[in-house]
Amino acid sequence: MSASINMLSGLGDKGPAAIVVEANGKRLLLDAGGALHPGEPVTWARGLDVDAVIISHDHIDHIGGVSELPATLPLYCTPLVAQALPNGRAWQPLPERGTCQIAGIPVTTGQAGHSLGGVWIHLDVAGGIFYSGDACFESRLFPFDTPPPAQIALLDASYGTYDQPQQACVDAISAHLDRPLVFPVPETGRALEMALWLAEEADARGLSLAIDPIIRANLQTLLALPATLRRSHVDKRIEAILVRPDASQPSLNLISDRDDTAAMWPGFHLLHTGYLTPSRCAELAAGDILWQRWNVHLCASHLVGLADQLNAERVVPLFTHLSDPALSNWRTLLGARLATQKTLFLNTDALNTHVLNANTLNNRSLA
Repeated sequence: MSASINMLSGLGDKGPAAIVVEANGKRLLLDAGGALHPGEPVTWARGLDVDAVIISHDHIDHIGGVSELPATLPLYCTPLVAQALPNGRAWQPLPERGTCQIAGIPVTTGQAGHSLGGVWIHLDVAGGIFYSGDACFESRLFPFDTPPPAQIALLDASYGTYDQPQQACVDAISAHLDRPLVFPVPETGRALEMALWLAEEADARGLSLAIDPIIRANLQTLLALPATLRRSHVDKRIEAILVRPDASQPSLNLISDRDDTAAMWPGFHLLHTGYLTPSRCAELAAGDILWQRWNVHLCASHLVGLADQLNAERVVPLFTHLSDPALSNWRTLLGARLATQKTLFLNTDALNTHVLNANTLNNRSLA
């Protein structure tokens, strides 16, 4: 059996996710990412010809390009992710954890540890192709399921070779809690676990806290899911937040990110914990906002550990820079397993899955 993988977008930089896997005469699009920055065009969808699309989770760089696709194209996602689709967009259910057939290709999904309703994707072709979407081992709320083996691993490397543990991030954020703060966060991702942590910190320090209603609603949604779709021993903590009243004059505000700027919150410091747009980088450089990462992606050691667990022969780091010095660091981490070509051709007629014509692929343009 042969297969091919085309990284239409998301390879070599932090950008929209869009990957086409062709096998058994069918073409599947993994994610349909939208632009990270306002006004940027979604170019990967031009001339696209696929049989179905599978969405890993509902963050804009993975789902924001759905509007660029034909409305008749079969689209698969979990029911929670479907809530973020354009109004009226038809979709078919993807299991939060399980197996199904999509365009005749066996697909397995599991919890990715990153967001509400988010999953990783495994295609049972060419010795196994695993796509993590965005993934994390360190979430306090979302579990990460062990995936089946895969010869090819397409992995979330949004943090590059950064390898700081979550507790160090939490400690660094804690140092800022002595001032009035606003945390703008993705409402289905780190918002939920940061709510638990901030509630504990507020109680321990005697601080006042307010949590955005949409974040509370998402915590309620998580609590209503089967218990296996969240970490154990968190239910009582979620329940406590849901009955906790918001302070009328909070010193800590956890809000759904709506492109807030420092000027919108006089008297407060905005503390961002994830990706910064160019305008926010300028705000940070000017000292108008604060930044400290809260891990929601794979750290370098976790990425390598996942590749080992998959027994992957080829590993593609996605959503990260792949020019030197970063490329040299990836070579050190992954050795001969590192793959950086936009197009991979796979063949399982041999004993092991391998990349054909690897020396020529660097010069091959996408169709």
